Parts: sequence; C-alpha cells; structure tokens
Amino acid sequence: MSTYGQTAGLLKQLMGKLMSSDNAERSQAEQALNNEWRDVQPQTLLGSLAFLVHRDASAEARAFASVLLRRIAFQPAGGLENKEDERTVWSSVPVDVHQAVRAELLGALGSESDQGARHKLCDTIAEIADNDDGDEWPELLPALYACAQNDSAALRESAYRVFAACAHLLEQQSPEAVSTGFVGAFQDSEAQVRVAALKAAVAFVVAAGTKQRAGVAGMVPQMLSVLEPQLRDGDEAGLTEALLALVEAAEAAPKLFRAVLGNVVSFAMEVGRREELESATRQAAVELVVTLAEAAPGMCRKHGQFCAALVPVCLQMLSSVEDDEAWHTTETLEEADNESDDVFGEQTLDRVANALGGKQLLPVAFGFIPQMLESDKWEQRHAALMAISSIGEGCYKLMHGELGRVVQMVVGRAQDAHARVRYAVCNCLGQMATDFAPQLQEEHHEAVVGVLVGLMGETSAPRVQTHAAAAMVNFAEEAPRAVLEPYLDALLARLLSMLGSPRRYVQEQAITTIATVADTAQTRFGAYYATIMPLLLDVLAQATDRDHRLLRGKAMECATFVALAVGRATVEHDLPRLVALLTQTQQAVTESDDPQAAYLQASWARLCKLMGADFAPLLPVVMPPLVAAARQQPDFAVLRADEDAEASYAAEDGWEFASIGGQQVGIRTTALEEKCDAVELLATYARDLGAAFVPYAADALDLLAPLFRFYFHEGVRYAAAAAVPLVLRAVQLAGDASALRGAWAPVCDKYISVLAAEDDDAFVLQLFSSFADAVDAVGSGALGDAQLAAFASACLQQMNKYYRRMHERQAARAAEEVDDDDEEQLAEEEALEGLAVDEVAKALHAVFRAHGSAFAPHFRALLPVAQQFLAERDPAARQWAICVFDDLVEFTGAASAQYAAGFLDPLAHALRDTTSPDLRQAAAYGVGVMAQFGGDAYAGFVVTTALPAMLDALARPDARTAENVFATENVVAALAKVLRAFGDRLPDARAVLRTWFAALPVCNDEDEVAAAYEYLVRVATEQPGALFDSGDTRALAHLVKVVVEPLAAFDLPADLARALVGLVSSSLAGLDDNARAALWAEIPAEQQQAVQAKGLL
Repeated sequence: MSTYGQTAGLLKQLMGKLMSSDNAERSQAEQALNNEWRDVQPQTLLGSLAFLVHRDASAEARAFASVLLRRIAFQPAGGLENKEDERTVWSSVPVDVHQAVRAELLGALGSESDQGARHKLCDTIAEIADNDDGDEWPELLPALYACAQNDSAALRESAYRVFAACAHLLEQQSPEAVSTGFVGAFQDSEAQVRVAALKAAVAFVVAAGTKQRAGVAGMVPQMLSVLEPQLRDGDEAGLTEALLALVEAAEAAPKLFRAVLGNVVSFAMEVGRREELESATRQAAVELVVTLAEAAPGMCRKHGQFCAALVPVCLQMLSSVEDDEAWHTTETLEEADNESDDVFGEQTLDRVANALGGKQLLPVAFGFIPQMLESDKWEQRHAALMAISSIGEGCYKLMHGELGRVVQMVVGRAQDAHARVRYAVCNCLGQMATDFAPQLQEEHHEAVVGVLVGLMGETSAPRVQTHAAAAMVNFAEEAPRAVLEPYLDALLARLLSMLGSPRRYVQEQAITTIATVADTAQTRFGAYYATIMPLLLDVLAQATDRDHRLLRGKAMECATFVALAVGRATVEHDLPRLVALLTQTQQAVTESDDPQAAYLQASWARLCKLMGADFAPLLPVVMPPLVAAARQQPDFAVLRADEDAEASYAAEDGWEFASIGGQQVGIRTTALEEKCDAVELLATYARDLGAAFVPYAADALDLLAPLFRFYFHEGVRYAAAAAVPLVLRAVQLAGDASALRGAWAPVCDKYISVLAAEDDDAFVLQLFSSFADAVDAVGSGALGDAQLAAFASACLQQMNKYYRRMHERQAARAAEEVDDDDEEQLAEEEALEGLAVDEVAKALHAVFRAHGSAFAPHFRALLPVAQQFLAERDPAARQWAICVFDDLVEFTGAASAQYAAGFLDPLAHALRDTTSPDLRQAAAYGVGVMAQFGGDAYAGFVVTTALPAMLDALARPDARTAENVFATENVVAALAKVLRAFGDRLPDARAVLRTWFAALPVCNDEDEVAAAYEYLVRVATEQPGALFDSGDTRALAHLVKVVVEPLAAFDLPADLARALVGLVSSSLAGLDDNARAALWAEIPAEQQQAVQAKGLL
C-alpha cells in the first residue's frame, strides 16, 4: 500500500479544494475527482484514500478520506455503456485492491486516536463489509473480537459500533456465544462502550430470526442494565441513545421484553416524570413503553399497572403547555411543534388508546380528568380536554355509552376564562364529532352546535373563533341533513361575519366551513346561494395578490362545493363567470409551490360532475397540469448521518427523513400526495365524462399502468389500479373496439407481471379486483393465449403462497406457539388474505366469462392448488375452490367435464355441510350451473347425488333463518335449473316440482331471482295444475305471497315483472272480490305499498 504514498499526496491537495468555502473551487474539485480519478483510475483513488485514512498526520484529513472512500466506493463505476449495468467503483476494481484497502482500514482501526475520525472509519468499515458481494473479508471478525477485548475503551467502542452497522457478521455465531460477548460489554466501565454494545445487540436482535432471538432472550435484563448508570451519572445523551435503540428492539421483537416488562415500565416512567431532564430523554423513555403497547398489546394488557403508570406521565406532559402571547396575536397560523412535550403527550395517549382499547386506559384516565377540569390551573383544564379528544377513537366501545356525560363535561368549559381552554373545547368537540359520528350529531347536536356557534362569535379571540369553525367542519361532514338544517341560519350568519375579520386565517376557515355546510345541506343550501356565491366570486376576481393565494384556493373550493350542492339550474347564471375565473387562475399558476394548483384540480373535478358532457371543452385547460402532476417523480435527498437535514430540507416543505445504512434518506412527501390526488382525479374524469374522455385515454393508460410498481406511495398504486378500469370503460363507451383492444394490450401485460410478483396482500386484492373490472370492460377475448397462460401462472403463484401461509398458521396453532398478540395478528392476516383470495376468484370469474372454453386448457395449471383448497378442513378454503369450479362449469360447459372427477365428491359433501352456509351456497350454485350449462355429462351426478342433498337442505327447520337464507335460496334457484334441464329424468318430477314451489320465495339473493321466477312463469303457463291442485286456496295464497315479495324487493326486468303480474292476475281471475281482498290482506303493508308505488298491482 506504500505505493500509494505519492498519489495520496496529490489526492490530499484535491481534498483541500473539496473542503473549500469557495463554491466555484469546490465544484471544480468535484469534477476533477470524478473525471480524473474515479472514472479513469478507480483503483488508485480507492488505494490512495485508504492510505490517507491510515497514515495521514491530520485527523481532519483522515476523517474526510474515510467519508470519501465510503461515498465513492459504491457509486456507479465510470465508463459503463449499459444503463442496466449495476457495477460500482468497488466491484469494478481488482480483488487485490480490495485486500489492500481492507488492510489499511484495519490498520487504521488499531491506531486511530481521534474520536471523530474513528467513528467515520468505523462507518466506512461497516459499509464495505455490508457490500461485499460475495468477496469475503475473513480478517474482519477476528479483528473486531480483538478490539472488543482490548484495554482501550476507544477500540472496544469501535468494535461494537461496527457490529451495530453490520449485524450480519454475527449471524453465523451461536446465540450463546453472542450473548456471552455482549453481556460483558453491558457491564463495561466506560459508558460509550456500554451504549455501543447495546446498540449492536439491538441490531442483532432486529436482524435475527425467531430461533436466534429466542436464544439471546436471556441477555435482555443485561441490556436494560445499561440504562440505570446513564441516568445516575447524568449522561442524558447516552441514556437517550440507549432508549431509542431499545425502541427499535421493542418494535421488532416485543416478546423479548415479556419477563422484564415491569422493570421497563417502572424505569421508563421514572424518567418520563422527571421534568429536570431534557424533553428528548423523557420522550424516548415514554416512546419505549408506547412502542411495546403497539407491538404487543396483549402482553401489555396483562400487566396490571401498565396504564396506571403511563397515563399520569402523559397527562403531566400534556399539562406542560406554555401560554405564549404570540399564540393569541399571530396573524398567521403555524403548525404545532410536534417535538414539544404537550403535543407528544397528546399523541401518546392517542396511540396507547388505539393499541390497548378503553378497558385498561379509560378508568385510569377518567380517574384524573374530572379533577383536572376543575383545577385552578388553566394548563390542567386544557390538558384534560386534549386528553378526552385523544382517547376517544381508541376507547370508543366504552365511551359511546357515556357520551352524554362526556359531552356535558366538555361543553361545561366553553365559557372558561382562558382562551386556550376554550380552544381545547373546540378541539375536543371537533375530534369527538369524527370519533363518535353519527351518534354525537344525532343525540347531542343542540349542545354541540350551540357551543360552537357561540365560540365562532368570539372576535376578541380569533384563534378560538377559527377553531370553532374548524370543529364545525367535522360536525357537518358527518351530520344528517335534517340535523343540520335548523341551524343553517345561525351558522351562516356567524360564518358571514367571520368573512369580515381582518385576519386572513379567519376568513379562510370561514370559507372552508361554508363549503362543508353546503356539501351536507345540498339543495337546502339554495336559500343562501344568492348571498354566498357573489362574495366568493368577488374574492376570486379581486384578491389577486400573492398573499391571498390560499384564500383564493379556498374560495374556488367553496364556490364549486356550493354549485354542486344547489344544482346546475341554480348556478347556471353564474357558471360562465366561475369557469372564466378558474381558467384565468389556471393560466396564472406558474410556481410549483402555488397552493392554488391543488384547489384548482379538485374544483375542476367538481364542475365536471356538475356539468357532465358539457365540461369536455374545458379539458384542454384542465388536463395538462393534471397530467403533469400525475407524472411528477419523487424528490429524494441522501445525506450523511451527521448532516443537518432540516437546514436544507425543511419538514414544513414536506420532507421526511429516515436512517438507512448509515445515511439519511429523505423524500418530499407533499409531492407524493399531489401525485396521488392527480391520479385519483384522472379516474374521476374518466368516470364522469365517459366517452368524452377518450382523447386523453391513451396517455392516461400510459401513465397509470407503470404506477402499479410505484412503491414510494401506496396511495398512488391504489389510485392507479382503481383508475385503469374506468379509463377502459370510457373507451368502451365510445364504441371503438379496435381502440379499446389497442389501449388494453400493453396494460394487460403490466397487470399480469405485477400480479405474479406482488407480496403486499392489500394491494394484491386491489389489483386482482381492478384486473377483473378491466377484463369486464374489454369484454370477450380480452386476453391473448400467452396472456391467459401468464394470468393462470400469476394466480397459481398467489394461491400457492396463501396455501402455504394457511398451513403455517395451522402448524403454529397446533404447536401452541401462539399467544394473544400472535392470535390477533394471525386473525388480521387471515382476514386480509381471505379478501385477497376472494378477489383472485373474482378475476378468474371475469377471465372465464370473457374466454369461455378457451381458458380451460390454461386452467389445468391451477387444478392442483384448487384441489388442495378443496381438500382443506377450513370451509372458507373449500368455498373458494368450489366457486372456481362453479365458474369452470358455467363458462366452459361440457369442456369442464374432463376435470369433474376432481370436484364432484367434495361438492356433494359441501351440499350437506352443517357448519358453513356459505359453503352450501357455493355448492348449490354449482349444481345449478351443471344443470344449466354442463349437459349430459353431469346429469347422473345431479339427479342421483345432488338432488337428494338439496331436497334435504330445503327440509331443514332452520332453512329460512338469516344465517341460512342465502344458501337456501341458491338451492331453490338451482332446483329450478335442475327441473328445467333434467325434469324428464326424475323418478317423481311432480313431487319435486311441488317441493320446489313450496320452498319459494327467492327474495334476498337478487342474483338468483330471475332463474327461479322465469321457471315459475314457464311452469304455470305450460303446465297448468302442476304447481298445485285447483281449488287449493292455501297454495294460491302462497303463490301470491311468493310473487309479491320479489316484486316489492327488487327492480326486476320489465318482461319478468309483467309476466309475474299476469300470473297473479290470471290465478285470481276466478275469485270474487272478497276472496281476492282476503288474499291481499295477508300481504304485509310495506310490500303492498312497494308494489303499488311501482304501478305493478
């Protein structure tokens, strides 16, 4: 490595320029580093940097060389012609350079005396060890072990610092060896070593598998032993660092803390209570406990004093709010300081309530809240109200029964002498209006609206006034129209007066609240239209300076909400002016941070809904900025761990950072939200405009389909999946079949490639559902032969995955490895996977319907997994398989018979299942489609095996209970199909027919009505007297009843409805008026009214 001495000297000169304060000199040096060193002599660059790390006399130069080495080594290699070539500078240099660099780094590790340089060196060693790409570093682990046992505290800390960044180095070691190595370090005489060892142990736990974690569970008490000395010695920085490391462990492996939970809660709450400590330290302690509650709620519920210890500390933090004069006099509203103790306490109560529920938390909280509300300290009263608003959602099950008492407690402070307390009243009522909707609106509207309208009149306390109006938004959003209507006069009077406030934030909130009230009131808002709309249009026309951009945005939002509420006829006179003002604004928006842009997009969408096809001429104005917003790419930033992210990437601008691999990786989330909103609006235009959207359909699909893989924001993925079928439906409505096929083909390939690989179950179900809707929109022959094969393969991969997971859960339960928390998680997984499996079936149904027997050969690939599900004990698994085989028979007809041996016996067993009505329903439907579409191949099974089972099902005494009625009605409909197809093969068809007639009506399952009642009409017309004997008045009464019920319940096809009415009329023709009246009197009044309202009888 000494051969790099001369080049290292040249490189050091360049490094001096890289650290220059002169931007031009620094930029020139960066170009030289890349162009003259990295791209043309990478091995010399890496070797020279390593030389400087080890041998330079300057600590600053050694530290900077470490940073550069780490940064450059894993940049893309220079001179790569193929963009898909993933080689880095490190992987492109010879192995002997790797060995030389590593040797210098280990030499530096043993000699580095400067703490800052040593920390950067450790980060570089870890980075190289973490990116070895199979090129092992055998000397590293022994060197780290030696450092861990060295007399030098600096070297001991360094070893654990590297282990913390490279936990995989220990994965081949036995749990006993790992525990032994760490336990001694937890008792080290030097605090920095203890904390570094704790962080390394946490990294190991986070990375370890279940068995490895169980093997090191015994060292958890020793991990906790690191905390007490830090607190005792006043090392808050080290204590905070240690607590935050334990938070990571608690999130990843909460069960490891089961045996020490009491100690964790006790210590953490001691730290949380001590107000002399820094906020960061106290919050880290509380965060540890809250993370355990969220990660293992069952474990924490069993700890009798968990909430009793935590809640008082949260309330103490909530009470630490300070009364700043600027809060009262501000001209602009700023975001709350999320790092303050009071905000943290509020968020913590919310999280714990949602994690543990009200049974544990509510008694403890309300042991303090009433006294706090009566305290002579405003901070206590404020904290009590904020606590109520925080715990409502999580404690809903218990609180909703006492809602009246809670509301009275809250409104009782509406006249409090302190404005911050009155503000908290508004906050509490607004949150409760969301958490307890619609109960609060329906039962307590008088108290709540009265208080809020009163507080909206507090011109001397504009913050209170504004927050009351904001709370009214929450109330109005969930209020029934009839509840809100009596208050409209008073509400609008207050809101109009707020528009005259000298503070712009008051005006903005008033406009937002008017918009929400209009949206709820709908046409009843028409009485206020003539007063409100001119004011809004004047704002748009006159408030044109930069400072009023947000006000204008809210005005256009309100104007379009009002227009949509009152209807086009009312707004027609003002519509041209409104459209012109929005168009002018659209053309004036040129800056990326202009808040009007988002308001414009949503406002245009509301006008589209109002105007329908008349909106189409405005699309050239609306679509370009919308498409641009949907196409925007996320903004990223990658910073060193020690860089100040907030200095250049402010949170208020939407930046969020996370620590990944020793770096800070940031993304601007506001841009992602804007992208998501834009994609959702594309779906809105496609749906509302239909064929008029076609000129933009191709570009929209080209934009949307790649977003299935937009992993930066799940909302964008979901919105794209929801939008594609709507765009295809718009093209289909235009009637151009070739354009539809051309638009669909590339999108179909994107769908299938994602369907096969997607592992997020929530998105799996969304995407399969979307795919099914898309196939339905395209219609017959939607997929080519290769696409059908790929689709079947995608379904197979997903169903194999779900089958494997199902058995893993069964095995875990059988082995009694599942505790309460595990069972909660398993139940959630089961529910989500069940929905995903249903959507796979829906997609298969759509493909079968679009391709019929052409899909049968490809179905063969799915046959093994379908039969596996069919053999399961779980009724839901069998139901899924039977539904798939039902589709096979329904859409491939006789071609399905080649697979029949694999599903007929299980289907017969399902018909007689006594535990699952859903399973019986699927089986009965299958028998029906066998009779309707299967032909002679299924006749023997249907007549000899299925028919007796169905007749037994109809004879069940509980056949018409709410649980069983859908299964029973599917049997009735299936029996109609059997009689129609195979009636001449039944030994006693007349008896079966009359049993079927007696089993009517079908009045719950709308999908089965037509099959049953078309057959009824046919039999009554073609076989008079077959259903019942002449003169049988009870049978005649039954006929009237079973016909009226579906006529009242459903909007039947006109031909069928007329035929049924004719059947009843002809059947009653021979009766006198009294007899007809007696029969009619047996029909329930609501059914009489329903059929009369439809003009049927």
